[in-house]
Amino acid sequence: MPDNYFISDSDVVKSERIIYTPTAFARANLIYLQEVGELTALRPHESKRSGLSSYLFFIVKKGSGTLTVGDQKFEMSEGDCGFVDCRAEYSHRSSSDLWQLQWVHFYGYSMDGIFEKYRERGGESKFRPSDASALSGIISEIYRTAGSESYIRDMEINGLLSLMLTEIMRNSWNPEKRGSDALRRNGLRAVRDYLDENFRENVRLDDLAAKFYISKYYLSHIFKEEFGITINGYLTQVRITNAKKHLRFSDRSLESIGADCGYQDVNYFIRMFKKAEGMTPSEFRRRWRS
Repeated sequence: MPDNYFISDSDVVKSERIIYTPTAFARANLIYLQEVGELTALRPHESKRSGLSSYLFFIVKKGSGTLTVGDQKFEMSEGDCGFVDCRAEYSHRSSSDLWQLQWVHFYGYSMDGIFEKYRERGGESKFRPSDASALSGIISEIYRTAGSESYIRDMEINGLLSLMLTEIMRNSWNPEKRGSDALRRNGLRAVRDYLDENFRENVRLDDLAAKFYISKYYLSHIFKEEFGITINGYLTQVRITNAKKHLRFSDRSLESIGADCGYQDVNYFIRMFKKAEGMTPSEFRRRWRS
């Protein structure tokens, strides 16, 4: 039994948890674990916290209760999930239908940006995933790994937490917005497909908005919200990716490659490439073909 394993029995809850202390390397570079476990409520009770440098994700395995974050209150039942920034005031309370929870507390230098993206994409403090068992399995694996003697367990836990966050992002759309979001995503995919096919052309935002019958300001806003990058940023990404293919697998000149990727001015092509890759096209070619 690992020394960080902890069983708690009281008249309120019965729980099994691992309290985890990550290495300094993990704290500085990874998404790291703080605590993971399961609890079963023995009677209705409330836990209230705030000001923790932590994010909490939990699954209601059985029973029901409520989650309160700020002035928002969410009714939680079997299969529901909660995702909370614990620096804000929050509380959770079991109902008389005593719940069983599986949870994980974690943090990391990149978590603030990840949570912000989660919120931008419609994620709320409560959501109902299509398959809660997949997320439950990941938490169980985090628990097993945290209790192991693996000398790379911080890296393994980082990978599992990243996998969990990927599944949370995949399942976290607000159900009330799901229909309209699906329509919007389909329309934006058409815009993205058009950029993929026409990146060699001089694509202007005004022309793009006219083609898809949408305000250019709204198009700019929802494209970045959906894909996490501006339209110009995405166009540059596609152009640079294609330039890298030609640099690695052809002997074409920089002028020819730049023009084929939408840059008629070779000096501008070189500047844009260096801005994206941190090196000139010639240096990229030399490094990857040596």
